[in-house]
Parts: sequence; structure tokens; C-alpha cells
Amino acid sequence: MARNIVYIQANDKIAQSFKETFRERNVELTVAKSAAEALDIMGKQEVGLLLVDINIPDMRLSQLVEICSRDYPTVILNVCVDVLNSLLITKLVNRHAIHKIFVAPWDVREMVEEIEESLDAAEISREQVLHEKKILQENEDFQNTLQSLKDALKKQQFSYGKIRAITDLFFEHALSLTDGRGMAQIKQIFDVYLRMQTTETVNTGDFAGVLASDFEKLTQGRSGFTLSAGSIALPDGAVKVKAVNIRFLFWLIVYKTLCESMNQEAAVFDFAVSSSVTNETETEFVIKRRGSTEKKIPFLEQYLLEIIHLFADSDAITQEADEITYRMTFQLGRNAS
Repeated sequence: MARNIVYIQANDKIAQSFKETFRERNVELTVAKSAAEALDIMGKQEVGLLLVDINIPDMRLSQLVEICSRDYPTVILNVCVDVLNSLLITKLVNRHAIHKIFVAPWDVREMVEEIEESLDAAEISREQVLHEKKILQENEDFQNTLQSLKDALKKQQFSYGKIRAITDLFFEHALSLTDGRGMAQIKQIFDVYLRMQTTETVNTGDFAGVLASDFEKLTQGRSGFTLSAGSIALPDGAVKVKAVNIRFLFWLIVYKTLCESMNQEAAVFDFAVSSSVTNETETEFVIKRRGSTEKKIPFLEQYLLEIIHLFADSDAITQEADEITYRMTFQLGRNAS
């Protein structure tokens, strides 16, 4: 910390005697003829101590103390007074928190010793204030982080009902599988959804890559299953929970196909995924599945339709020959619910 002093003194002779004495002690003393000039200096450079003559020409001492306390909390104040007045001394110490008071006639060399003690106190005060600021900043950062988490949870509160509905559908589906062959896949997809909805981050910048990775995990390299994903872009600021829902529906559509093709090694399915932004917040996703199997599982189709209705803001499913098209619209902007 710089060991420098600003001295408010209109008398040039007194100011010069102080300046010469402090120079001998390697302490920089800057003289200001008024409180306004002193405050201007303090605003431009770091100051450890403000030495004030009680007879400030342009401001009451109480005003100066108030400004220093507010704008320069690390600066220590010392005051020079003309006469010994016990009431004034008590007021200066108790009301204005003046660190040291010097009464005329002044012995400048003795004052230097006292003022250097005040400079040491100023350094301690500065460290304390900086420490307090650091604690306050850390607390503010913590509160901001906590608020962000609260906001994120608030945005996802509406998902609870949907997760519960999905849970019920999964268990209904599981009970329908009398041979239990689909239980592992059901558990896997449910675990994936919970993870995506709560802890996993979603790379909305490369959503096509995300879906391609999901497809690979689901099909585990099974021959006959291919995916083409074009440029799939999400709007800036897309709500994470909606992006997760799109991924989840993609998982379900692929999983349904896997169930239909169970025990049919020769089954071939081609998936194509595309998207288009219809306005600032609305995006339409289209998943096309081409390929047919001899085996159909009607209840899977029923559950899938219920889940799509639950998640998408609007949807339409069409089938022609061996091609099924799932067309789903989502409100993805920050204000999406």
C-alpha cells in the first residue's frame, strides 16, 4: 500500500513545513487547499491517510467524514485543531471516528511519529476492508449461483408431472411384456431420461451430433439401422428441458423400432432427422422412419402416441407404405413453459 498523505491546509507556510518533514521520512505528502481538491486527488490515486485542518474552507468536517466513510473506507483521518476543547475532542472521536487529533501548537516531528502509526493502521484497515469485500463478493457469487439453481429448478418444476406420467406408462408397458425381454431397455431409457432432465448437460450447438451419439448407444451398432441427421439447430437460449424432451422422444421412437424388430436380424430401418425454425421460439422437428417388419406391437404405438402428446406442443404422425413420419413442434425459447 502506498504510504502517502493528503493534507488539507490553506496556509502555505504551515503546509511547506509539514511537507519538508515528511519528505525526510520518505512519506509523500500532497497538499490540498480545500476539501474538494483533496477529494479530487483521492479519486485519482491511492491515499493512506487524510490529514485535515479543523478550519476547512469549503466544507463542514462532518460532511467530509461522511464522504470518506462512503467512498474511501480504507482512508484513515487525522485532524489538527487550534485549541484544546474536551467537548470537541469527544465529538471528533465518538461521532466522526477520527483516528488521531493534534492540538496546536504542533511539533511537526512528533506528529510524524504519530501519523506513521496512523499509516500502519490505514494499511491494516485496508486489508480488513479488502477482506470484507472479498467475503461479500464470494457471498454474492454464492447467492447468484444459488438463485441460478433455484431458477433452473423452477423452470423444470412443470416436468415433474410429465416424469410421473412417463413412469406410469413405462410400468404399464413393462407389465404388458409377459416374457420380460424389454425390461432392461425400459430401465435404460428411463434412467437416461432422468439423467438428461436433472444432471446431464445438453450441447444445443451440435444437436445433430447429440442425436447421432444417442442413436449409436441405442442400436449398439446393430446392422440394418442407419441415421441421417442434417443441420439441426436450436434457437439461441433454447430451454434445456425442451431439448431433453426432444432427445427423449427420439430415444423412444428408435426403441419402439428395436422392439418391433426383435428376433428379426434382417430388418432394415433408415432414420432421418431434420428441423426448421418457424419463428423466434418455435421449432419443428421431423423424424422419418423407413422400413417395415412382420411383427407389430400395437400397445407400444399407443404408449408412444401418449408420450408424444404429453411432450410436444403440437404433433402429427402420418404413415405411407413403409414410411412413418413423426412431425413435432416445440416452443424452445426462454419463455417456453
